[in-house]
Amino acid sequence: MHPEILHVGPLRLTFYGLALTLSFLFGTHFAMRRAKRVHVPEDLVVRLALVILFFAVAGSRALYVLTHLSEFRGHFAGVFMLWAGGLSMYGGVIAATVGGLAFVRWQGYPVWKVADVMAPFIALGEAITRLGCFLNGCCFGTPTNLPWGVVFPENSFATYAFGAMPRIHPSQLYSSGLAFIIFIYLLWYDKRKKFQGQLFWTCILFLAVARALVDFTRYYGDGDYMGHLGDLSFNNNQLIAAGLIVVSIVMMRILRARAR
Repeated sequence: MHPEILHVGPLRLTFYGLALTLSFLFGTHFAMRRAKRVHVPEDLVVRLALVILFFAVAGSRALYVLTHLSEFRGHFAGVFMLWAGGLSMYGGVIAATVGGLAFVRWQGYPVWKVADVMAPFIALGEAITRLGCFLNGCCFGTPTNLPWGVVFPENSFATYAFGAMPRIHPSQLYSSGLAFIIFIYLLWYDKRKKFQGQLFWTCILFLAVARALVDFTRYYGDGDYMGHLGDLSFNNNQLIAAGLIVVSIVMMRILRARAR
């Protein structure tokens, strides 16, 4: 865990912020190169990336606030204090997907062709950002006896959850590793897809499956769990992941039928 790169007076540069910035810059740069190959305007990709960034941040914050209303009761200004932490990935994914697709349609370009251009870099962004989570100490896992369990320092978020620190699952690294694998797979699968939109919805499907699996190792507060089955606990994000899995499969069936 190493959350800060630099802290001078009011200036605070964090590894999490750096990871978010790099994921945006790398994703935009390589998406522009892919767009050129399939005759999608590069300037559209830049504008779309900015739209996605806006909706991702706004959606992530909105879902976090809605699921943690007690934190902001009597302190409405705190809703806008993003630097204090509090983002929910699925809020960003859903908002960015809806906002991004609507923007492309509004601009008059083929929606699913452009979505396929961007798809691999959604996974790449997740992979890079989760490395930032690990260095920040957030999104940590539950205690484990596995040899690769990690011990965070005493001043970490995990300390507040577990007290005397046990070894815990590096859930952030699980998410990052799976996202990198999905990114590589999508690049390979791109030339083998059967219809427009298949790459995008394959990305959403695989990321949702990865999130649902990793969340069995991730720590959540009691209010985030929906139920238990033996030693397994199911949380709200897994419900959203299940919904995205269903939507992805349905959309691929619809788009495949249209292509035929």
